[in-house]
Amino acid sequence: MTTVLKTEDLRKQFGELTAVDDVSIEIDDSEITSIIGPNGAGKTTFYNLLTGVLRPTSGSIWLRDDGEGGLADITDAEPHEVAQAGLSRSYQITNIFEGLTVRENVRVARISHEGTRLDFRSRAAGDEALEVDIEELLELTGLTDIADTPCDTLSHGEKRTVEIALALAIEPDVFLMDEPTAGMNPTEVTEIVSLIRELDADLDATFVVTEHNMDVVTDISDRIVVLAEGAILADGTPEDVLTDDRVTEAYLGSDSV
Repeated sequence: MTTVLKTEDLRKQFGELTAVDDVSIEIDDSEITSIIGPNGAGKTTFYNLLTGVLRPTSGSIWLRDDGEGGLADITDAEPHEVAQAGLSRSYQITNIFEGLTVRENVRVARISHEGTRLDFRSRAAGDEALEVDIEELLELTGLTDIADTPCDTLSHGEKRTVEIALALAIEPDVFLMDEPTAGMNPTEVTEIVSLIRELDADLDATFVVTEHNMDVVTDISDRIVVLAEGAILADGTPEDVLTDDRVTEAYLGSDSV
């Protein structure tokens, strides 16, 4: 096992409110880790710290450095620098260009990752390698059949899948998934869970998931971390965490999990 993401005593305060309370965690490349907890537990703030959206009050964040080996300090990195370093995120609310087709959305993400300012509509004819990358992403995420469909006509589940493809376009080492099944019907949930499993098996990327659907959590997780009032309440295998009396009493019996 190799540590790909690490925090040390990570803390975020908003005035007198401590949203993330000295969280120290190591994410290994061999596991799908789910982070659960009730609303207000600090999950979104934790993700925002990891991705550079927020600056920590104290503590540090480390990400695997493929160029040097070991871990690189990204505590003070800007969001685009975090993404370029290999940490990608999908959001609870879909974050795609509705007026573009699926293929055009993926093209934008790939060009953005490459750091070029070339026009994404005209570039296709002149960059065969780019189009090969796009086709591979579409196939990997099962979007080939709807590649030329405008995104504003897609179902909610299809839009979430497009967002996953966009996050994968930056070739992440670590992929943070924020409520990937939010708003989905049972069929869509089954499809997205299957996709996550397939991607975990096929890619080198390490998946970290926040999720309220406990069936999904138990289905895909190798490890579960429970946050409560910004601090880690429990951390271990699904079997250990879901039978922990503190977790059962405080969270799993609550509608807020």
